[in-house]
Amino acid sequence: MRSVKDCEEYLLNIPKFKKKTLLSDTKKFYELLGFPGKDIPKIHVAGTNGKGSTCFYTSRILKEHGIKTGLFTSPHLVSMKERFVLDGEEITDNEFVAVFEKVLDKCRFVDEEEKALMHPSFFEFLFFMFMEWMSMRKADAMVLETGLGGMLDATNIFDAPKVTAICSVGMDHMEQLGNTLEEIASQKAGIIKKNVPLVYLNNEDSVNNVIKEAADKKNAPVYMVSDENISCVSSDEKHVAFSFDYVYDKIDFVHNLSVELPTCALYQRYNSSMALVISKLFLKDGFDEDKALKALCESSFKGRFEEIKKGIYVDGAHNPDALSRMLETLKLKDERRVLIFGACRDKDYECMLEMICGSKLFEEIVLTKIDSPRAVDPETMSECVKKYRNIQTAGSFKEAIAKALDCGCKIYIAGSLYLVGEAVYYFDVCS
Repeated sequence: MRSVKDCEEYLLNIPKFKKKTLLSDTKKFYELLGFPGKDIPKIHVAGTNGKGSTCFYTSRILKEHGIKTGLFTSPHLVSMKERFVLDGEEITDNEFVAVFEKVLDKCRFVDEEEKALMHPSFFEFLFFMFMEWMSMRKADAMVLETGLGGMLDATNIFDAPKVTAICSVGMDHMEQLGNTLEEIASQKAGIIKKNVPLVYLNNEDSVNNVIKEAADKKNAPVYMVSDENISCVSSDEKHVAFSFDYVYDKIDFVHNLSVELPTCALYQRYNSSMALVISKLFLKDGFDEDKALKALCESSFKGRFEEIKKGIYVDGAHNPDALSRMLETLKLKDERRVLIFGACRDKDYECMLEMICGSKLFEEIVLTKIDSPRAVDPETMSECVKKYRNIQTAGSFKEAIAKALDCGCKIYIAGSLYLVGEAVYYFDVCS
């Protein structure tokens, strides 16, 4: 019998032997599996930043209401099992192997036109494993995070989710999604379905217009969450608190909720607010404000302003929009700090580095190489900001953390979720 490690090794090698699949191929694979989980009610969430946290908060609220809720997110930090969660618990080793074997056994067919063997992509394979698991465990609901974009994403094969949502839209994955905010927004808006309510975060007007136009074409009711719904924001080392008030068509959805989150990340006020509206639409009259608040005050998402060791924080900021939200929180903290930063070549690391150095929020900045073939080397990054004096380089995370510890400050680690994963693994296993 295979081990989890055997399964993960196979999955990581998929890109080496498959041809690119289309959404029509994804649907064909799903048909071959027998449509597992097809009838389980779904919430589908897209966006550049915040979608993972929004999905997480939503799943916790539904769980608190007694709904057996599956959560599918990406990427993972250390283990692929992190992508598979049911009522707050990760999939077991035996379950992971079992659903892997089932997908492997059924999800291959020959494309007669191209005479090529069709095989699910890495992300498709994991998604099908999740759907098999949801069917096996007889989930009451599931919350699905898109992997990339929305319109062509493997998760976008269902015609009638109960609710769709679009979080913050920013410049990322331009090679796949387009070079303007409007083009990227159009891809995200591809998850909008006919007559299905859509919750979206207030973005730039150009983005909002794309989303509203797409919703109008599908006759999808729209619910926008904005700063107008959030007031009395405060934070300390461990918490963010705010009041949330949402009225739609003169009907109180939620009224003056006093929300407290166990995180210092200010940006989570938006993601948790999105989750409140999504949950209200899903649960309708069954929505209980006290249960929702209890779920939020006990919930924090891995890798998002997470303190992994005393005085050492990781944040998944991997593009300029996410980084600006991280810096927003740090500006309110009176402390000495050092940053460990690593990035992929296909990210706008030059912009991020300029933002970091220009913020003057860090005593020292240690640029390191992440463990990925897509990594940009620290010397290339240092050339981008050579006018600044507080820059060091390191060839590995181990070397970077040693240099950061020498500074005697609080340590923040950001720039890539690969780097966050390395940090979590290092302190869980290696230190």
